Amino acid sequence: MFSFIKSFLLNLLNTRLYWLCVILISLSFEYCGYYFQYVEDLKPCEMCVYERAAFAAILLIGVLVIIWPKVLKYIGIPLWGYAAYMGLSISIEHVEAESNIFAQCNSVIAANRFWIPLDKYIPEFFNPTGACGDIPWELMGLSMPWWVRAIFIGYIAAIVISLIIHFIGFLIRRNRG
Repeated sequence: MFSFIKSFLLNLLNTRLYWLCVILISLSFEYCGYYFQYVEDLKPCEMCVYERAAFAAILLIGVLVIIWPKVLKYIGIPLWGYAAYMGLSISIEHVEAESNIFAQCNSVIAANRFWIPLDKYIPEFFNPTGACGDIPWELMGLSMPWWVRAIFIGYIAAIVISLIIHFIGFLIRRNRG
């Protein structure tokens, strides 16, 4: 039984199913963002937009790895980690901005992290219309930036677990050969 689980985990990371899960999870978070914006009429601030951009980057990385798995398999996880780190750093600042009544959004810093001002180039998806200090939605007493921060921490934990499994797989193959 243990060898089956070990084999399953080692092989899962090398399959398109793994990346399909990454894509579906990111797509669901993107959908939630657009649902809140267009159905619930919550206006996203600049930090919300760049947090959403991090989800879109993870989604795009997953799609690219599924299309070219042999080429991008080994750089997919670091790129995913970078996008998750960017999203986490913005969500941490966003949580701080919520708790400070004098805080303002800083799109220059967020845009520099992603290298492009998304609100200028793709305004249909990434146009900020709200203020960073607003707290229009809460679940279990936590605002949306708190939940987004938790999601990105979950992504980073999944990446660390994936890297550990890859490393264990490398050690097992090295000891066999």
